[in-house]
Amino acid sequence: MAVSTEIVRDAGDEGTLAVVLAHDTETHALTGSVTLLDLGADDPALRIVALPEASGSALVPLMREAAAIAREAGGTALRWVTESEETDRPALEELGAVEGDEVHRWWRLELEPAGPAPDAAAAFRLTREGALFDVEFEDGTAVLAHDREEEGTAAGLAELTAAVMEKLRAEHPGTHEVLAYAAPDDDHLNAALSAAGFAPTSRRAVEYTLPL
Repeated sequence: MAVSTEIVRDAGDEGTLAVVLAHDTETHALTGSVTLLDLGADDPALRIVALPEASGSALVPLMREAAAIAREAGGTALRWVTESEETDRPALEELGAVEGDEVHRWWRLELEPAGPAPDAAAAFRLTREGALFDVEFEDGTAVLAHDREEEGTAAGLAELTAAVMEKLRAEHPGTHEVLAYAAPDDDHLNAALSAAGFAPTSRRAVEYTLPL
């Protein structure tokens, strides 16, 4: 598929350097985009980050255009995070992007559903001692997003995770799987997920860098 790119420099957000749009040259349909953020860091290698909304071959022309803009702005590297690593691998190799650290890995727990799948309106938050889980539902899958203000304790986080699972099983029995993600160095969260029966998957988010 042939694509053309369009650069929008006035995105209406002070931290947004530009937005690059890709269009199918035949249908003119939007096929992807990349938002470039200027973080204002003193280190030019850390100043510009990209938020791509594209994958596979569509990533190449977008990131090349984004790299040129980042270079103009004084950046020496363009960084972004992808969760579609396998799909993007040929494009990443073509671009010459360098694999960096794992940002987080997804964990999964399979449940035996005992009712209709909960809908999106069933979303809830559970909080305990400065730590929380936001729970959203997608077609019978519960997706957990964790945040906490302080390090806390492994025991406290294990109790919160167990409470989330208890609420899920009691109030949303139609849930057939639960997904959660954790940074590799978050020992407390990894231990809590493991204790609750979750298993790590091959799905992960990884930072890539394109030297400029």
